[in-house]
Amino acid sequence: MHNITKKIWSALAVFLVSATVVAAQTCSCAGAPLISSQSISTTSQGNLLLGITYGHKEISELYQADNKLKNTTVERSTQSTLIELNYGITNRLTISGTATYVRKRRLGLQSNDELITTGIGDGVVLLKYVLHQNTIKEQYQLAVGAGAKIPFGKTSLTNDGIGLNLDMQPGTGAWDGVAWSYFSKTFAPVTTINLFLFSTYRATGSAERFGENDNYEFGNELLINIGATNNITSDLSYIGTISYRSTSSDLRNENKLPNTGGKWINLEPALKYQLTDGLSIKASGEIPIYQYLNGLQPTTSYTASISLFYNFGKKVIF
Repeated sequence: MHNITKKIWSALAVFLVSATVVAAQTCSCAGAPLISSQSISTTSQGNLLLGITYGHKEISELYQADNKLKNTTVERSTQSTLIELNYGITNRLTISGTATYVRKRRLGLQSNDELITTGIGDGVVLLKYVLHQNTIKEQYQLAVGAGAKIPFGKTSLTNDGIGLNLDMQPGTGAWDGVAWSYFSKTFAPVTTINLFLFSTYRATGSAERFGENDNYEFGNELLINIGATNNITSDLSYIGTISYRSTSSDLRNENKLPNTGGKWINLEPALKYQLTDGLSIKASGEIPIYQYLNGLQPTTSYTASISLFYNFGKKVIF
């Protein structure tokens, strides 16, 4: 019991210290990673999985198409805290909800003016259904899901009485439709490697920006992740993922906006440590390996995050 308590307090200390270090770097341009956070499959009936993730996204690169340029204008970053809940309604049906809090920072490299905004971000609610359960004879799982992104976050923050751009607002102001799918494959007893593929598509809605006839719509987003996970020791495992993300151009009053939208391929390594039967901690990162931006845009240079998961019940795969 003493060892378990020690592990729990050690995990909390690591989580809090890491959050403090990330906060010192700090914020802007992109919101919380609501769509990419949907990597958890489903859980069994009556089971509740709670996750808390703290992440930092550094947005200091400047690209035109696939050409990296020298950035001498603006430095941006976003911090996000996500709380995830997954509850098994039945052994096949799971409800998943994510709430966020974001802190964004923009620094003018020439003027040295700093702008920081904070607030509750948007949320996501999904229903996930297992089409095929993983069994000894047929070792794969297939699940699908659908739901909505809910516009909890503010879009009306101002600076000196002037409305801020949407990249500095905590929310988007719009309801979005979300479709999700998940596939995993195991190979027991030959190996403990687990292969997985999950994808998410977000069909965005529009919201009023500065007036009744001023509607803004973020580009639709497709995210595809493929990867593998395996044990290093009985408590420690790795997760390696390659992700593809594509967004269409933003629209303002149904007109395409230049310098919006693009395509990204990222490498996402992670380590997960099982502290107890129910509690685990995960550290992960995101490293861009290919980026193609429509026009001239700031883009991500790296992302780092740390997560705590507590499982109130049976085992869940993630």
